[in-house]
Amino acid sequence: MRSTHCLPSYSFGGHEVFSLISQFTKRYGATVAVIGGEKALAAALPHLESAFKAAGIKILDVILFGGECTFQRSKEISEMPSVKAADFLFAVGGGKAIDTVKLVAIELDDKPFFTVPTIAATCAATSEAVAVYTADHNFDDVAFVNHPPVHCFIDADILVNAPSRYLWAGMGDTIAKHYETLMSARNREQVYNTQLGLTLSSMCSEPILEHGLQAYKDNEAHRRSEDFDMMVMTVIFTTGIVSGCMPGDYNSNIAHAICYGCATNEKTEKHHLHGEMVAYGLLILFAVDKQLDELKRWLPVYKAIGWPTKLSQLDLDESHIPQVVEKAVSVRDIVISPYEITRDMLKDAIEYIESLS
Repeated sequence: MRSTHCLPSYSFGGHEVFSLISQFTKRYGATVAVIGGEKALAAALPHLESAFKAAGIKILDVILFGGECTFQRSKEISEMPSVKAADFLFAVGGGKAIDTVKLVAIELDDKPFFTVPTIAATCAATSEAVAVYTADHNFDDVAFVNHPPVHCFIDADILVNAPSRYLWAGMGDTIAKHYETLMSARNREQVYNTQLGLTLSSMCSEPILEHGLQAYKDNEAHRRSEDFDMMVMTVIFTTGIVSGCMPGDYNSNIAHAICYGCATNEKTEKHHLHGEMVAYGLLILFAVDKQLDELKRWLPVYKAIGWPTKLSQLDLDESHIPQVVEKAVSVRDIVISPYEITRDMLKDAIEYIESLS
């Protein structure tokens, strides 16, 4: 059992959440470096600037994170005088921007950092994990900060105006959290943290089954609703809590392994989102693990919301199956499984999913 476990905290609402900034930053100082993506900063910075001014916080710098979360870029940012001098950091954007700031915080001996997610595609804004890539967008490694962000400011007024495809993909990734953690933990001794994570993991799937389609429609219409707000919290916060409770290797399994396999095709990696590929990978998990009732339960939802159920929807065909499978069996994601995951299992499962109407 983990002897120390820091849970993430958040403020949720509309633009008014930024009026609370001083409550959470005052113990750290009064200077900030803001790091994020170009579009994210355009959406959030006007609100942050007003809030910082009201709180007496001086912005030392506003920095574009660079488009990819890499060790090299994070080191470059950490060496900037303004970033070194800042009392704390604000990470603004999606997963890659936020993860870059996590690496910067590690480089600067756990410098305090806060998060402002501008898309609801991942739990990066509340989790300790960092997905690191190479400059040419290939998966590199996973790193971990010692604790989640000090606080996460979730402005649903910004999120509802983001492209709906990010929430769409984020929900696909989130559903897999439930099934992958259950599969990884099966037949293993469960300590307190793991039991807590497994219990909460059902909140990564069942709310999406009930509210996901309507939330997606509301996001497309840029209309905040109870369904939309619930999905934002499910993707950003619930998944972050579960990720933090589970041992690192329990957090993913076949669905993510298949995702990385699909991403070996350049066109797929370029034109399809991580959560979209994970959602497809979950169908393969259902087939491998003989969870056919769950497959039957989710397929109508997939088709209604438009998540991929066929290789062709990911710019793949049957000729790509060997490379997808080869990559999938090479990654750590399937190491912690209740049985050995073989190439033949994955190949047969993909072909089975392809055969369904």
